[in-house]
Amino acid sequence: FEACAAHGTAIEINCRPERHDPPDELLALALDLGCHVAINTDAHAPGQLEWQASGCIKATEHGIDPARIINTFGLDELLAWVS
Repeated sequence: FEACAAHGTAIEINCRPERHDPPDELLALALDLGCHVAINTDAHAPGQLEWQASGCIKATEHGIDPARIINTFGLDELLAWVS
């Protein structure tokens, strides 16, 4: 997570019901180290896109500022972040 924070690499909240990665304690560590987050459904079919809500709930439970969630970035902000 230190390398992710240092190099601007987001960590993933995986919303797939049987996954829910990372575990809460590792997510807390990543956040403490300054990581950005991407919330990903890991969907393999259109109906699985509804899993996004569970990742948003996890982000809310951890008090993650939307400014650290790259899914919330507008195009210009995202392009600036990846450059």
